Amino acid sequence: MLKVGSAFSGVGMWELGLKYLDIKHQVLFMCENDKFPIKSYQAIHGEVKNYGDITKVKGNEVPDIDLFVYSPPCQAFSIAGKGLGVDDPRGVLFFDAARIIKHKQPKVAIMENVKALTNSGHKDTFAGILKTLRDLGYKNYWKILNTKDYGVPQNRERIFIVSIRKDIDKGFSWTKPFDNGVRLKDLLEDQVDDK
Repeated sequence: MLKVGSAFSGVGMWELGLKYLDIKHQVLFMCENDKFPIKSYQAIHGEVKNYGDITKVKGNEVPDIDLFVYSPPCQAFSIAGKGLGVDDPRGVLFFDAARIIKHKQPKVAIMENVKALTNSGHKDTFAGILKTLRDLGYKNYWKILNTKDYGVPQNRERIFIVSIRKDIDKGFSWTKPFDNGVRLKDLLEDQVDDK
């Protein structure tokens, strides 16, 4: 069974994806410090050990894992925000996730963030992230994916970095885009209350 750790866990969409794919797994820990997503996470996934604020987590205190999934806050890089990058305290939280990766050496670590992380204003930060992961012993595969190309009726581009430990890396290929025909209009209700 796949042993999973999650950081910046939100409501646990990575975990839900594993469930929908029918991948046998056990989430051994999460790191989330916002009380509202924690409540939702527990309603969806049940009780999972929560270490809370990732900046206070020592990498060696969490259990050993096979897969580490993390989505650091994107506001520091998003074009909808101020774009302060590493000058915003949220813009350096990747390095707290890297501390867990360093100590636990999961077979695979997968990160998701906004496309703007790869833009010219943040290219040095992005290069630094990839270098940090390489230095920790991982081969990185990254790509910008759009949800509309994978069955979700929403135009939402995100960067994904799949990091595979070099001692087990045999390459990685991305799932081919597909159109399942579902559009936003198919999901909207015809009659809605004025409120």
